[in-house]
Amino acid sequence: MKTKFLKVTILVLVTIFTISCSKDDDSSSIETNGGSSTTTSTWVKLTATTSAGVPKPNYIIMMFDQPVTSISALPPIKKQVTTDASGLAYFDLNAMITSNTPTTYYFEAFVSNGSGGYTWKSVTHYQTNLAKGTMATSSIIVN
Repeated sequence: MKTKFLKVTILVLVTIFTISCSKDDDSSSIETNGGSSTTTSTWVKLTATTSAGVPKPNYIIMMFDQPVTSISALPPIKKQVTTDASGLAYFDLNAMITSNTPTTYYFEAFVSNGSGGYTWKSVTHYQTNLAKGTMATSSIIVN
């Protein structure tokens, strides 16, 4: 009887420990000399897909602080990420976005044209206001 009770107690404790350790949290706490502060993640997750919903791997998603137009030169690229096998591009912006004042950023999809340049593939054009602690998820329709 005692061993059965002991086994059940251990199983319950292991389950509680597993559940509490697997909690997903996008922010973390940092303890400093008797106090604590919270650092908040700043990121954008974009998925490149066709209009039929097919994910597009190996597309280059670029981030700009001004709109991209077909009649002018490409603005300075603030950051770029290549989509993974699922068409996902994850922009970790913790080091780049440090202000609490929102700033508008523009995201466009490109592919390499093989000669050091890019071909613009965006059908939709994602833009968002980003400030420290912003987390955004969306998609860009590409051709």
